[in-house]
Amino acid sequence: MRMKSKSITGKTADDIKARLLESASDGFAPTLAIVFLTPKEQVDGVRAVLSENDIQIFGATVTDEFTEDGVESEAIAVLLLDMHSDYFKIYCLDINENNAEETARQIATDAVDTFSNPAFIVSGSHVTSPGHAILAGLVDVVGPDTTIIGGLASNDVLDEGGIIFTNTHSSTTSMICLVIDQTKVALSGVAVSGWKPMGTLKTITKSEGNRVYTIDNEPALDLLVKYTGIEVDLNDKSDIFTQIGSTIPLQVQKEHGSPVMNPPMMFNAHDRSIVFGMIIEQGSQVRFSLPPDFEVIDNVIESGKKIRDDVPDADAMIIFSCIGRLNAFGPMMKTENNGLQELWNVPMAGFFSFGEFGKTPGGKPEFHGTTCSWVVLKEK
Repeated sequence: MRMKSKSITGKTADDIKARLLESASDGFAPTLAIVFLTPKEQVDGVRAVLSENDIQIFGATVTDEFTEDGVESEAIAVLLLDMHSDYFKIYCLDINENNAEETARQIATDAVDTFSNPAFIVSGSHVTSPGHAILAGLVDVVGPDTTIIGGLASNDVLDEGGIIFTNTHSSTTSMICLVIDQTKVALSGVAVSGWKPMGTLKTITKSEGNRVYTIDNEPALDLLVKYTGIEVDLNDKSDIFTQIGSTIPLQVQKEHGSPVMNPPMMFNAHDRSIVFGMIIEQGSQVRFSLPPDFEVIDNVIESGKKIRDDVPDADAMIIFSCIGRLNAFGPMMKTENNGLQELWNVPMAGFFSFGEFGKTPGGKPEFHGTTCSWVVLKEK
């Protein structure tokens, strides 16, 4: 029997309770809820409503959430699925910056003991859940061919995170992982940016973690400003994300697959270094990006058309789209999100994230910025 799904929205936990009751009028009995919400004060109420109905929760607080009905602000978006409870397992563990990789490794180890072919849908509370470490821990156990997709919880304040929650756990210092048995439910998707490259290849000549000091032996900030033609307010270290990062990411070249987008987040006016959203290893080859145009959106939708040729049917869709894409395209993001959803015409939920997990076309799972990472689910 085919898995069913429905998306519901509301402003309060009472709204969700009413919509949930309406959704059950035809006998629909969901077992799993993907929950993205903005009003943090509603977390406990939503958890109570879903728990009362024996629905397991994969939840995160975000800046903006959406369904097939469009982007919502200060709202609650819930994707309900009646997936058999034996086909999935939800993990939510507290972590800190020093043990994120080990925590992810612990989850992956249990997952492969539970399912022969697990897929991972991942989120984290951003500040204390470094995406690169989470990804490294998962890949270390399951390998680079496993489906890993997701996005970090977002917040109105750039360097603050959100709340990750399940039925029994709620935390600002944790990661959450929905593991699905792919022998029972197939997951298909990809992470696509769509940004066009600009200029020649350049080399990261000095970096430490995600801080880049020089590119082609020039101060990183000076070179970025020169190539983009955009000045930043030297008294506001995060102005670089507003002016450049959300619209013109750096493209880090990979041995296989498409480049990984890495937006500049903050800078140091004294040493002219830039803090990027993800780690950039010294010696990496990079290119700058052209300012975005509507072809960026077209490229994302085209990625869905290519997969639909092999996966013509689906039961549900989840989209993790970077907050930078919302900054760059505003209301046009509905065109991108709904363009993907309409390829399968299934219930969908998603949110604008602070970093995305997903496999690039022809590549392996990566941690991205300014990227749309999406997945469709279909019970076998």
